[in-house]
Amino acid sequence: MDASIVIRSKNEELFIREVLERVFAQRFEGSFEVLLLDSGSRDNTVRIATRFPVTLYPISAEEFTFGRALNRGALLAKGDAVVYLSAHCTPVDEEWLTRLLRPLELDSQVVATYGRQEARRGVNPFEEMDLEVIFPSDHSHDPFAIFSSANCAVRREILLRFPFDEASPFAEDYIWRRMLPQEHRTVYVPDASVYHSHPLHVRYWASRFRMNGQLIPFLFYRYGMEYPGSSAQSPVSSFLRYSLRTARREYRYCRANGYFLHLLLLPIFEVLRVFCFWRGVRTGRIEYARS
Repeated sequence: MDASIVIRSKNEELFIREVLERVFAQRFEGSFEVLLLDSGSRDNTVRIATRFPVTLYPISAEEFTFGRALNRGALLAKGDAVVYLSAHCTPVDEEWLTRLLRPLELDSQVVATYGRQEARRGVNPFEEMDLEVIFPSDHSHDPFAIFSSANCAVRREILLRFPFDEASPFAEDYIWRRMLPQEHRTVYVPDASVYHSHPLHVRYWASRFRMNGQLIPFLFYRYGMEYPGSSAQSPVSSFLRYSLRTARREYRYCRANGYFLHLLLLPIFEVLRVFCFWRGVRTGRIEYARS
């Protein structure tokens, strides 16, 4: 099976070299191409990436959405399978691609696979704690995530028939999987793993929490869906209770793993979560209720 590896990037100079080095070191019997869809990087991302045999496709920041970039990649791809990989997700080993594609090759009923995501230890303990639950290391229990476009492979013919939602502010992969016909199977592949962490940058996490909040009313008004653990009709008190429960888990995790300095950041992180998430929910209620 030939593959097209589609990488979305914007200001990813920190990890793009490491990611591409590991991609081109894959021990893979088929052939693959690498497409880089860059949405206006202002750092050295493009300069570093073009030292590798990649095909660059710029996307303007104004037209970018997560779903639109994924769909653009599927249209440009030439492989039988489209492998989506975030520009800061480094494959753990040289068998990543083979393992990710194997279920597609062995079973025609499988239309997509998604792999594990492991945190880079110590970069962000709060995210590290969540990833251990969301993406387990084996099949002893089901992953919390039903799909993820950060590390996945999809049959190209399926993507052309069932594209991603281009209007979604976030979680376009969750929507895609929920809307996929039941007869189409997706498979979690824990040994097709990548390292994936987002440092504790205030601007990034403020934006991330806001988009998470906007997603809740988007799902409700556009699809009649509820996101696990959240509701478009929930009062702010429910988000405060959720944040308090999360903070307790984060406190215990940091204590158990020796992340004592991060204990000082924990209150700031949770206040940021509540404020930006609730702001996103309110904005989304106004925007999507009218559409």
